[in-house]
Amino acid sequence: MIIWLSFVSCIEYVITGDEVVSGKANPVPTQLVVKHDTITQIVKPMTDVLFVIDNSCSMEEEQQALINNFDAFINYFIDSGLDWHVGVVSMDMSRNDHKGRLRSAGGFTYLDESSPSPVALFHEMAAMGTAGSGTEKGLEASHSALEEHRDGFNQGFYRNDAILNIIVISDEEDQSNAIGVSEYISWLINLKGDVDDVTFSSIVCLKTGILNGQNCGTGIFAAMSVGSRYISVTQAVDGVLWDIRETNWADVLDELGELATGLKQEFFLSDVPIPETIEVWVVDDDTTYNFIQHVDYVYSHTRNSITFITYTPSQYAKVHIKYIPLASYGINVSETGIF
Repeated sequence: MIIWLSFVSCIEYVITGDEVVSGKANPVPTQLVVKHDTITQIVKPMTDVLFVIDNSCSMEEEQQALINNFDAFINYFIDSGLDWHVGVVSMDMSRNDHKGRLRSAGGFTYLDESSPSPVALFHEMAAMGTAGSGTEKGLEASHSALEEHRDGFNQGFYRNDAILNIIVISDEEDQSNAIGVSEYISWLINLKGDVDDVTFSSIVCLKTGILNGQNCGTGIFAAMSVGSRYISVTQAVDGVLWDIRETNWADVLDELGELATGLKQEFFLSDVPIPETIEVWVVDDDTTYNFIQHVDYVYSHTRNSITFITYTPSQYAKVHIKYIPLASYGINVSETGIF
């Protein structure tokens, strides 16, 4: 998962009392301070999810794969207690009935916790066919949906105080000309007061060559082409990168659902540690789970964070990180390149 480079300011820390432990003989100091960071997994109560789907002639199988595996995504929201919106737009900016307008189904322009049969409604929204323009403009369509139609046709979908998750699905490079990549990234980052409240995920061709029998090239004349513009946005913000030629759609939709809830796997330390001294455990519903470095989580020197490899702490779980700071050894942390 690509994460925007944000540090301690993004996480609320409760530092419990520092402990003093005996050290080894010189040159190691005789006393070392042990830091103990306790971080509570907090999920914002509202989330908006916008699916931006390529409806050109080559997308029939991909649309069907999305529809068939949507349960893996929506299960994170149904009866979750979250206040959620899910909307769908096409990448076709040539037709007036598209151009960033949310797809309607059963009288709903977007799904929420009150929608009856949300899976069936999403099926109808996402199965938009393959007669759309071959000039796919995913960046333009999502920008139009959230700006031009925000207070018009799409009114009510976008909320200023909700997490925003954009998911683009296309086997072609973006061909938007009304907005450039840098301009789009700047707009998206500044759309919310907190950059952690925005994600942009790309289900696109990630690289050239053959994968699962499908060849991906470059340029607009390739049968399938690398989605470099989408990838750049994901790398600049936060989100999931997944190759559209993969077959395990349930896995990626499960990952996207988890991401859209706001649950985090990366947690930042309040001080620079000696990596070998890090201990991590999580207390969740009075159950304590212990984790092993390099097996269950990894420590990043450049980000000064630990990231769980497969585990995701649930809402209100407390992540405990204990370690000896580098400063205990008289090391100037400014020389480490972290801060």
